[in-house]
Amino acid sequence: MKKRSFVLATALASLALFSVDANAEGLKNIPEAPKGGRFKTPTDLVWPAEVGQGDVCLWKDDKFAALAITIDDNCKKDHEWWLKICDELGIKVTWFVITDKVGKINIGFNGTWEDWQKLANAGHSIQSHTTNHKSNKKDDPNKMTEEEIVAQYRDSLAIINENVTNNFACTIAYPNGVAHPEIAARYAIGARGVYGVPSPANNINYMCTNKGAASQAFIDAILYGKSEYEPKWMQNRPNLTRGLNIVLYHLVHWGHSPEQIEQSVANVEAEVRNIAKYKDVIWIARFDDLMKYGQERDTAKLVVDPISKAGEISFKLTCDMDLTLFDYPLTIKLCLGDKTNSITAMQGEKNIPARIVEHDGKAYAIVDALPNGIPVKVSYK
Repeated sequence: MKKRSFVLATALASLALFSVDANAEGLKNIPEAPKGGRFKTPTDLVWPAEVGQGDVCLWKDDKFAALAITIDDNCKKDHEWWLKICDELGIKVTWFVITDKVGKINIGFNGTWEDWQKLANAGHSIQSHTTNHKSNKKDDPNKMTEEEIVAQYRDSLAIINENVTNNFACTIAYPNGVAHPEIAARYAIGARGVYGVPSPANNINYMCTNKGAASQAFIDAILYGKSEYEPKWMQNRPNLTRGLNIVLYHLVHWGHSPEQIEQSVANVEAEVRNIAKYKDVIWIARFDDLMKYGQERDTAKLVVDPISKAGEISFKLTCDMDLTLFDYPLTIKLCLGDKTNSITAMQGEKNIPARIVEHDGKAYAIVDALPNGIPVKVSYK
């Protein structure tokens, strides 16, 4: 018990540095967008016209839109099912965990930390659904104090980081959708709310994101801005084109009879398989990775140097975020001009991912670079 207390105290101390630090080197999160959004969202993929021109892609790998699958409330009964289908489809999901229940209450439903480690080892993200899932509902006579809410957010993140390796808990899902973003912003880089519509790409409230759904209308909305499917209020939403759709699941194996459970599983499986069909155009990502990419992108500055040597383009990429927390590469697109057969990219002394795509007879480099100011050199021939 003493060892656990010491480790938790160490984790809390580290988290306190995260929350209290004035962040002289960058921001932990960014404020809500101004009316009209942070930028004008391009309605299609951007293709710089001149050789040496570059663009920070709206989403990773220059995908058209983005989506996260999130799962709340522990749901140990579903772990193996999610592991199997995600492995088959090549996607990753995010679990929001109620930490005080793990290994203590109804282990068959809430699991042990070994169970959560297995999910992290498979590349899935383990994030916070607070310590106890309590929330200040409108008519609740026993509302939590600010100190209790602080403990919910702060301690749950620390407990996950104490118990799960190969993972960094830095985001929160608000219990019952009751949000305290001003408190969460002290401890997290992002948080999921429950307002039921995708987020426009230029107007993501990172400390209380919207929540969409898995149905076809929500997928159509981020791809086309319209849909022929229900619900009707999603059928004409042009501002959502290229946006972010966050899907929320709870228990998949739900039901009061074997038939109900079988139908519930079949329904979710059909939705997840349909989502995965779009992974060539939609970035299906972990929630924390989306929070990192989006805020890095929204504050990014790309400076491409004048070309001084044929077959080489150099640039610097920075952002306003705290680079000890924001470590996700941004995707940069560069116009190379004529057809190109080979490409390499270096950021400082490190090789970084780079590939070639073609559009309208021109070659373009797609490069994944950290926004840390370390110069990037792209060589091609």
